[in-house]
Amino acid sequence: MIGPLLGEAFFQSLAVFITGLAVTFIIVYLVNRALAKYFHRLAVRVPHLLTTYAFLRRLAVSIIALIGVMAATFTAFPEAQGAVASIFVAAGFTSIVIGLAAQSSLSNIISGMLVSLSQPFRIGDAIYFRNDFCFVEDVKLMHTVLRTWDNRRLMVPNSVFQNEIIINYSVEDPTMLVPVYVQVSYESDLEKAMQIMVEVARRHPDCLPAKNIPNAVVMEFQDSGILLRLLSRAKDQPTAWKMARDLLLEIKKEFDRHGIEIP
Repeated sequence: MIGPLLGEAFFQSLAVFITGLAVTFIIVYLVNRALAKYFHRLAVRVPHLLTTYAFLRRLAVSIIALIGVMAATFTAFPEAQGAVASIFVAAGFTSIVIGLAAQSSLSNIISGMLVSLSQPFRIGDAIYFRNDFCFVEDVKLMHTVLRTWDNRRLMVPNSVFQNEIIINYSVEDPTMLVPVYVQVSYESDLEKAMQIMVEVARRHPDCLPAKNIPNAVVMEFQDSGILLRLLSRAKDQPTAWKMARDLLLEIKKEFDRHGIEIP
């Protein structure tokens, strides 16, 4: 008689536990959707806080999920509270080991929070990280997702950014200077060569003229020729990279037309 009663009690507790998890899942889903919509409206008005909003939404949803799972567990299995307390009291060494193992995770969460608040970079920013040009795709609780120029994904633990030097191409002023170096022979007409380089830059659709940009100057005398530098400006780093390739091609074509030799 006792056996069936115990079995029935267990299945009742299991049903309560499953129901609690289902309710938690529904609440988490609804809260996540509501926060996503709310933060999206805020981000439209204040775009630079998009990274902070995304991190806070994930943090809030994770806390709600953790509280829901714990509530479902302790409601369905009240005796688990005493068991958990006994484990923490008795297993001192295990607690230390678990604490050390969790230290890295906690460090990543805190670092993610600091990154989201201080914003050395934001979602969508173009950055240079460990010899890779990347775009920041997302800042999650434990790691940040970076998309490299060749479409790879770097999953970087948030704590790494606390001691890492990062070049941010998007912060404050995303425009980039575009230096292009070309060597001409000593017999070439330097004034004509520099004039051609400046005209080629001005004709480029992505060129952003400034006070004295674009301009061309003599950099140095080298063994095989004279090194010239063309300096122009583009709206951002990806545009600057492509623009430099275009300028080299057009400069070569114009030099050929005007008899200017590249040694």
